[in-house]
Amino acid sequence: MISMLTDNLVCWLILAAALGSYQLLLQEWLLLRSGNWQQCGQWQQFNTVLIASMPLCGLLGTIVGLLSVFAGLASGDSGAAELSSGIGDALFTTQLGLSCAIPAWLLQSLVNAKLARARVTHQHTQVA
Repeated sequence: MISMLTDNLVCWLILAAALGSYQLLLQEWLLLRSGNWQQCGQWQQFNTVLIASMPLCGLLGTIVGLLSVFAGLASGDSGAAELSSGIGDALFTTQLGLSCAIPAWLLQSLVNAKLARARVTHQHTQVA
């Protein structure tokens, strides 16, 4: 499994997007916890794009893996090991993309809800 990760450019793209996204989510969460909610939300749209790119990169990895399988079948020179390796790469990238994106979507929803509550609370204190 480690070789699938290190040898596959799509896996690195997914991990880079996940690292960036989780870093932005952590930054937003810490700002909210410290009471600096006014500084939050600057990167919200960019983070949404990062999160959405993870399963799409997983799909790209699926296509790349399946293309290698079909190329091996067409050439007739590939054995079962090469074919199963391509299928394994295809499935692994799909799994990696989804397993990085789903928690990020959930965390982003949590941060957005907390930010919305902070804004509503601030508006109520200004009106009163």
